[in-house]
Amino acid sequence: MHFHIRDYQRSDAEALADLFRAAVRQISARDYSAAQVDAWAGGVSAERLGARLGDGRTALVAVGDSDAPLAFGDLEADGHIDFLYAAPDAAGKGIAAALYDALESHARAQDMTRLYTEASEAARRFFLKKGFAVVTRRDFVMGSTPMHNYAMEKRL
Repeated sequence: MHFHIRDYQRSDAEALADLFRAAVRQISARDYSAAQVDAWAGGVSAERLGARLGDGRTALVAVGDSDAPLAFGDLEADGHIDFLYAAPDAAGKGIAAALYDALESHARAQDMTRLYTEASEAARRFFLKKGFAVVTRRDFVMGSTPMHNYAMEKRL
């Protein structure tokens, strides 16, 4: 699958919110209950996602030949990766890995010494392959639904 990585554009917000929901509903459904998936997927609107990605953080989008988003990710100034999602049909094809590598390169260029994230079950497996370590399992409630993820970090 041919793709390139570019900076986030405000006009991406709706497509990225759709990508986020599809990734949660199709990829994360392997590891979480239907109630958990519904709570998680329902938590992001295009407006909210666009505001966060457009707040000055590094936000990158992997796009195909038609400029349709295949994956997106971000990096906050303190080394926090809040989002790293691939469209279900792009998962496992190296696109999210290339996007992550671009984020890590940016972090190194900014002399960051640590990257950290809160990773789902699927993301935990991905980040472990990228050299992250699990700090702790986080149990929390989203709406009224019990959830969990993993605090992870990588020293640069």
